[in-house]
Amino acid sequence: MLLLTQKNHLAKPLSILLGFTMLFMSICFSQPEKAYAAAPAYGQLKVVGSQLCNSSGQPVQLKGMSSHGLQWYGQFMNSSSINYLKSNWGANVVRAAMYTAENGYISNPSTATAKVDEIVNAAINAGIYVIIDWHILSDNNPNTYKTQAKAFFEDMARKYGSYPNVIYEICNEPNGVTWSGDIKPYANYIIPAIRAIDPDNIIIVGTSTWSQDVDIASQDPLSYSNIAYTCHFYSGTHTQSLRDKISRAMANGIAVFVTEWGTSDASGNGGPYLDEAQTWINFMADNKISWCNWSLCDKAETSAALAAGASTTGGWADANLTASGKFVKSNMNPSSQPTPTSTPAPTPTAAPTQPTPTPGAATPSPTPTPTSTSSTQQGIDVTYSIDNSWNDGATITVTIKNNTSAAINGWSLAWSFPGNQTVSNMWNASYTQSGSTVTVTNLEYNNVIAGNGGTASIGFNINYSGSNNKPASFTLNGTACQVK
Repeated sequence: MLLLTQKNHLAKPLSILLGFTMLFMSICFSQPEKAYAAAPAYGQLKVVGSQLCNSSGQPVQLKGMSSHGLQWYGQFMNSSSINYLKSNWGANVVRAAMYTAENGYISNPSTATAKVDEIVNAAINAGIYVIIDWHILSDNNPNTYKTQAKAFFEDMARKYGSYPNVIYEICNEPNGVTWSGDIKPYANYIIPAIRAIDPDNIIIVGTSTWSQDVDIASQDPLSYSNIAYTCHFYSGTHTQSLRDKISRAMANGIAVFVTEWGTSDASGNGGPYLDEAQTWINFMADNKISWCNWSLCDKAETSAALAAGASTTGGWADANLTASGKFVKSNMNPSSQPTPTSTPAPTPTAAPTQPTPTPGAATPSPTPTPTSTSSTQQGIDVTYSIDNSWNDGATITVTIKNNTSAAINGWSLAWSFPGNQTVSNMWNASYTQSGSTVTVTNLEYNNVIAGNGGTASIGFNINYSGSNNKPASFTLNGTACQVK
């Protein structure tokens, strides 16, 4: 009886000790990924009206860098480089541009996901925000891989939905499709899947015409909370008319996030156009529009921030930066930010302008180049560059250079492919293809090519089998060009 009493007497303190031991172990060992995570500066982001706000509902502006395609330049986004961007450039957001096509996620889902995981964890540990970008481009319509997108974002939400650092960008640049007919239905398919797991974090939705038609989306917005809409610009191509579209969209009550912009033209080359880029920087500061610059890599193009051979882990001196990189760094650092010149609420433009034509749509017939003895084969240069290639496709940039003294007002460029190449999509121009012959015409915003070295660039993706040789000749408005 005494022994039984003693056992009962010891049971209570033993159970208390065991309880404290289990509590201590749970604190030390459960969810280890949160033990090293740093809280982001603005806490849980939210959208209030047309503004991205901090956890207290005050408007904030995020500024940072986008990767280039992770399958090509993912090595520049890692824990060391992200920490360097935060501490030395003042970045508070990075963007993981995970291409879906072009040998991206659809071809290599495990490799692509692993790289995104690395970037997201690095950003969480650094205490900054991170955009997970489902980077559609040549696949045009976000519905092409919508089942894969849903599974991917459900996976991301399960892993990272409890962290306020995470932002989901569910379709990068829809093109050749419409907001109401294609993009909004896609968003209505993806967003509920994310919200079932993560009810709070910001979701960014792309808009039509390579994420330029935010004004169209604002007329038929989504019905969910904490949604922003993306607008992309390149300062050599997109100017006041696109800023007007953003102002109209915000006046209609939606939040805009510029998840990608560059100092070049829309091909990634030309320029840099820093005066116009500064106008954009000031506009975004005035309106508290968050942004990510394209791109953190050393690719041989104007929009790249890093010079050839730059370190992949940060520590970049000015000599390691391109002109674009130095410009972006100076505008990202809080000590050199432009002072807003107006309140965040935008003033709508009095007279709406027409949206940029969807590629493939009819554009005004080009005005013939003025007859001049200088408009000869030596007067117009055309450069055809194969930027990236994969098994059965490639991304191409074509640059027209006007060496004559007279401006070209309206242009039509034509060539014939030497093989079975077919254009799958194009930006900065509209096109038709008949057999091997491609005819490209300007859009409204790039119809003039200035004289004395002015340029215009177009970009496009092609599909092919076998060889991918360059066209041998080009004509501009019927005049033979010098091929570079």
